[in-house]
Amino acid sequence: MDIKERRVMKKLGIIGATGSIGSQAIEVIRKFKNLYKIQFLVTYSNYKKLFEIAREFDVKKVGIIKEDIEIKNENFIIYKGKDEILSLIEDIDLLFVSTTGTFSIFPVLKAIEKNIDIALANKEVLVSFGKILNEKLKTSNSIIIPVDSEHSAIFQLINPYKNDFIRIILTASGGPFLNLSIEEMENVSVEMALNHPTWKMGKKITIDSATLFNKSLEIIEAYYLFGTKNIDVVIHPQSIVHSFVQLKDGSLLAHLGFPDMRIPIAYALSYPNRLETPSVITHPYDFDKLTFLKPDFEKFPSLKIAYFCLEKLSYYPTIMNASNEIAVYSFLEGKIKFRDIFRVVEETFNRIKKEKLKDETLEDLLYVDNLSRIIANSIVSEISKKR
Repeated sequence: MDIKERRVMKKLGIIGATGSIGSQAIEVIRKFKNLYKIQFLVTYSNYKKLFEIAREFDVKKVGIIKEDIEIKNENFIIYKGKDEILSLIEDIDLLFVSTTGTFSIFPVLKAIEKNIDIALANKEVLVSFGKILNEKLKTSNSIIIPVDSEHSAIFQLINPYKNDFIRIILTASGGPFLNLSIEEMENVSVEMALNHPTWKMGKKITIDSATLFNKSLEIIEAYYLFGTKNIDVVIHPQSIVHSFVQLKDGSLLAHLGFPDMRIPIAYALSYPNRLETPSVITHPYDFDKLTFLKPDFEKFPSLKIAYFCLEKLSYYPTIMNASNEIAVYSFLEGKIKFRDIFRVVEETFNRIKKEKLKDETLEDLLYVDNLSRIIANSIVSEISKKR
């Protein structure tokens, strides 16, 4: 997609204001209150925290995605459910989207319809519905500014070389189990899996980082953002290099920085300008040692699945995303073991082959998403009964 010139963003809407990424976005905005006016804030259900933020930034319009929550009005205009929340998306310069799950596709599509730029931290939207989004973007003035550190890095590196890059290389920390054997990984606990060595993130993405499904999703995300299937993954435990871009003359460009999500968040909020980010200024001697390793596809079959989906495209990434989400939350709830996450996703692909699926419309892909979740839940139940 084209990278266009944009002035500093002024009027913001934030979908997912109370989660990990949303909270860090609020932290950045707090430092630059003179540059931004928040028009509305939306959360899934954490309305108490939402109201605190709204009071601090004098925001009158707030949205709650979960409709069956009883809320005492505290002098806010409250919007509940999809339709009411979508009505908020107008008269803003940037929509910041950091909610997880498939709900986010609806505000993203509404923003595209309204020619509003989108700072997108929800990789699932691009993975599951990237085909639909890119079709809509062709007739819109909207651009998607990725918030993921890796894709933010690529977005910045590719800008001057849109016609000259030949390959993208995504970096992955390898997660907390990089040095464990397959056998040792079988019985790791939830607490161990949530102990990420370099990044502070929400639970779902932290588990995805431990399985490398996070990188699997990012492979598909990179395809839809940058239009190439020439995407590699390298294990980089220090998380200092956020991605590489290779040019046709053999040059390899890298984006370096400490693992701090406020940096790509600030970039997305201020694009095409830059803020004096609230992060540590780095110097090369601050980086003690940088190592790069080939990923182990046997230990992390998530990468095999990702490249299969990259080759097939269509609804295959939707199946991967939906079944993985079910598997991750099942692991967090103690229903399955860590490596069962891979088994659930693989078996979902095996079983869904029998179905006649389509990918022409959003409704088609939402059907695939829902069916994948049903099948994955069934597989989780079978595994749980055997334990």
